Amino acid sequence: MIDTLHRMMYGGIAAPPKPPPENRAPLPPPPPNVYTVLPWAPPNSRDYLLADCWGITLDGLPFVPGGSSNQPAQNRFLSWFFDRYPPEWQQKWIDQNHKNGYTHVYLSPPDEMGPIDNGPNSPPGSGHSLAQVVDNHGRLKLAGFYVHSFLASKYFQPRDMSVQQFIDYAFPIMDALIAARVVDEFTPAWEMDLFNVPGATTVGICKEIGKHAHASGCSCWLHFSPHVTSWFADGDPRGRYGFWDDLGTDVDGLDYQGDGAWPADEWQARIVDTLHQFGERGNIWKMRAYERLAYGMFDHPKPDEDDANLDGYLACCTYDDVKHTDAKVWGSGEGIRHLDGSPIILT
Repeated sequence: MIDTLHRMMYGGIAAPPKPPPENRAPLPPPPPNVYTVLPWAPPNSRDYLLADCWGITLDGLPFVPGGSSNQPAQNRFLSWFFDRYPPEWQQKWIDQNHKNGYTHVYLSPPDEMGPIDNGPNSPPGSGHSLAQVVDNHGRLKLAGFYVHSFLASKYFQPRDMSVQQFIDYAFPIMDALIAARVVDEFTPAWEMDLFNVPGATTVGICKEIGKHAHASGCSCWLHFSPHVTSWFADGDPRGRYGFWDDLGTDVDGLDYQGDGAWPADEWQARIVDTLHQFGERGNIWKMRAYERLAYGMFDHPKPDEDDANLDGYLACCTYDDVKHTDAKVWGSGEGIRHLDGSPIILT
C-alpha cells in the first residue's frame, strides 16, 4: 500500500504550521462542592487527551447526513463525521483545534464505511472504501494530530462476534492504517458493552486488538456506555477488578463515558470509583474523562461548548480522595481549558 502521508506530501499538500494556542473567554463559574484545581502539571504525552470530539462550534456549519438538523447544535462539528463535511469546513475545524491547543482527533471507520442506507433506526454511513478511510486519517495525521480510530459500532457490526470474527473484521482496517502510518490509538468498539459477549469473549477481543496495536507502537483504549467501566461475565465474583486484571498490559486504559444527568460532584465521585482501582494496580492503566455531555449537546442548545469544556476541566481536576493513590485523570475528549480561558499546556 502506498504510504498515504508521503503521497499527500509529494502531491504538493504541505502541512501548515500550527498556530500557537489562543486564550479564549473564561469558562462558566463552576458549581459548588467540586475540585477546581488540576492536581498536576499535565505531561507532554500522547496518553494525555486534549480533544473536543463534538463541541467545536463553527457558525454556518452545513448539515451532514446523520448530524443534527437543529440550530445551534448543527454548528457543532462531529469529529467522526469529518469525511462528510466540505473540505473548507474540515480545514476550519482543523484550524480551530490548533487554536484551542487540542492534540487528538477521533475517527470512526465503521461510520465511514457503513452503508448510506442503513435502515430506519440506525444512522447512515458514508459508504466509503477502506482506501478513503486511510486518506481521511492521513489528512488529520498530516495536520499534526494524534489520530484515534474506533473500530466497531453497534450500528454497523453484528452482535456478539467471537474473538476470531472480530479479528477478521478489525485487523484489515488496523493493518491499512498502520501501514500508512496515519493512526496512533485504537479502540475496539464504541460502547462495547451494548453488543458484545461479556467476560472472556470481550476480554479476548480487547487483548487481541491491544496486542496488534502495541506491535506497531499504537495504544489501545476501551469505551463503554454511560457509567460502565468494564464488561465482565455474569457471576464473576471479581467484578470489574477481575476484568481489568485479565486484560493486563495489553490495554492502555479507559475512555470513560459519564451520564449527563449526574451533577458535577457526582461526576467527580464516579471517576474516583475507578481511578482508585487503577491506582491500586500501580497505574498499569490510565483513565481519561472522554465524554459526559455529548448526548445532550447533539440536538439541544444547552449544554454548549463552554459547558462541556468546564465539565472536561472539572473531570481533570479529580483525584483519588478515597484510597489516596497517585492515579490521575489523563485528559478529556469533551474539550478543556483553564477557568480563566487559557489553554492547557502540556509540560
